[in-house]
Amino acid sequence: MRRTPGNAVSGNGASHDEAGQEAVEEAAPGQLSPASRDGLRLAELLAARLCHEVSGPAGTLAGAVEIARTEPASAAEALDIAAKAAASLAARLRLLRAAWAGAPEALDVTALRALCAGLPRHVWADFGGLPAEQRFPGGSAQVLLNVLLLAAESLPKGGVVTLGEAGPDAALVVPRGQDAAWPPGLAAWMADPAPAWRAAASAAPRLLQGPLTALLAHGAGVRLSFAFAADAEAAPPLLLRYA
Repeated sequence: MRRTPGNAVSGNGASHDEAGQEAVEEAAPGQLSPASRDGLRLAELLAARLCHEVSGPAGTLAGAVEIARTEPASAAEALDIAAKAAASLAARLRLLRAAWAGAPEALDVTALRALCAGLPRHVWADFGGLPAEQRFPGGSAQVLLNVLLLAAESLPKGGVVTLGEAGPDAALVVPRGQDAAWPPGLAAWMADPAPAWRAAASAAPRLLQGPLTALLAHGAGVRLSFAFAADAEAAPPLLLRYA
């Protein structure tokens, strides 16, 4: 390591020698900072969640191909099932890639609607409340996609996720269906990243989407909050402000 002459002082009052020593200590082999441990845990959970997401359609696809290969009389029907499973898997992966790896550019309503083909079959996304020319910048588009995934999870018996305009640079997401409910703790996660990190670190992979959505919103500078619910039977509308 090159030493700074004259024991120079950094902006935080520590000498460069001291700052360098702190950096070495933080990077000591076999040790991870709390932030690094949190990041590693989140990566593990996302990997487990992704495996869960693809295992069902992939299993259906493999089973159908095996039937087509070994039972000629059922080949046509099996190949039809395989084609539908492959299409479902591809759509799901496109949605998860945009939601978890980040939308590379601004998305318009047409692109969002196409990505929502990857939502579960029992959930339908209604974009009728958004202007046709509405566009979401990359960071806010990623958060919106995660909110849509979370809204789909809040509809265990199926339903509709409605998107609407809520003024300049804002949108509303409302899940409507039997037993619709956002996950407990979502309000706290949206207000402060600290409880969201704690929830993510202790979550099972199937419960990761709630804290993950909140953390992505904090990182992108998108403000999430509950809005007044005119329909008492529905989960409260979720308001996204991205400017």
